[in-house]
Amino acid sequence: MQIHEEEQLTIHLQQFIRCSTISNEDVEQFDWPEFTKLHGLFKEFYPTLYKEFSVTDVGRAGLLFHYASGHKEKTPLVLSAHQDVVEPGVLSLWHQEPFSGAYADGCVWGRGTTDCKHLFLAEMEAVETLFAQGFRPDYDLYIALGYSEEIYMTSGEDGGRLLKEAFDAQGVKEIVLFDEGGSITTDAQGHRVARVGLGDKSQIVYELYKEGTGGHSSVPGLHTDMGALARSIVALEDHPRPYKLTDLARGQLQGLAKLETGERQRIFADPDRHWDEVCALAAEDPQLDALLHTTLCVTMAQGARQVNVIPARVSAMISARVLPGETGDEILAYIQQYLTGGIQVRRVSGIDPVHEDTPHSEEFACVAKTIQDVYGTDVMVMPSLMLFATDSRYYADIAKHIFLFSGYEQDQRWGPMHGVNEKIPADALPGGRAFFMQLLQNY
Repeated sequence: MQIHEEEQLTIHLQQFIRCSTISNEDVEQFDWPEFTKLHGLFKEFYPTLYKEFSVTDVGRAGLLFHYASGHKEKTPLVLSAHQDVVEPGVLSLWHQEPFSGAYADGCVWGRGTTDCKHLFLAEMEAVETLFAQGFRPDYDLYIALGYSEEIYMTSGEDGGRLLKEAFDAQGVKEIVLFDEGGSITTDAQGHRVARVGLGDKSQIVYELYKEGTGGHSSVPGLHTDMGALARSIVALEDHPRPYKLTDLARGQLQGLAKLETGERQRIFADPDRHWDEVCALAAEDPQLDALLHTTLCVTMAQGARQVNVIPARVSAMISARVLPGETGDEILAYIQQYLTGGIQVRRVSGIDPVHEDTPHSEEFACVAKTIQDVYGTDVMVMPSLMLFATDSRYYADIAKHIFLFSGYEQDQRWGPMHGVNEKIPADALPGGRAFFMQLLQNY
């Protein structure tokens, strides 16, 4: 019996979700057999891929597939994704078990359905389908699958970094890279917009801390280390990084102007001229705020483990999302000037962001054409800055272009990535595969 395309894609994604490939900052806390199980599914579902591509094991669970075309004159194309997922959170809040891959209400449910097992599903299904039909590109093609994108590994062993080293070992000097990012959405006015990321903000983690002697809470004195930590945090919140209009942010605002009406249309159409008004809007709009500057968000704090103990060490963790063009050392110096009461800061993890790409290239035109070939010419293609970080940052020195785009059209039925009840409509799956099939032929 012939299986319908949507049904086959659904079955494959369900099987992927049933592999609980949760990453952890401690490499020994990974459940590595779950990654092995996932790799077994790849071999079962994609026999042509395994026949026509060389496969290199990278690190503990990374995979690098390579089709050698014999044509060195064209820049290789790399399809990237990560296999790892975040913890499911509070299980009782899920309507379906997070690693069941359940099919309900027309959707596949589970952790990783939208971040980002749906992406390597689309990429690998596209390659398998075309190669099984006899397609062979006149350029080298890679699929790079990492396993630690969601975290920064305390051991220093990071899947994305090791994959980049594998490219170096093969002598690859230049690539065009696709990784997770934007999608096609429809706004309240009915405009369909494809947001293609040409840059992303890098997450760099800092720790605020102070070490002392501790004591009993009955004799705290006039000031405590916890109080100094709190004052430092408030000072940082009261002094956010200044807004900055990068080339990519400017282009994104001008694209948004075509979708807006009234004052916002006027302001976004010429953000340089109306910069003060842009800043005023950003102060009231978290999405716009994040687009225009490096953000500093305190997400964790630690003191004593008992209420009547003055802690000997206090600390707080800052998740900084650094704007392209700025550096982690620059942000470190910025933080230092607002610390008080002996609070210190150290950089824990993260690398500087990749510089923004340009929409004025033949490759971007190819991406835009592919989107409209698959989804229709009414889709507006908008260069965008992604507010989250991806493994693409490791490829900065060999990437001619980096495109952060998932290939999917998204609607209100999708469940939140990293959130409870993450899910994806089954009828969205063929579109993702079709995008990458068309891309491989248009490239």
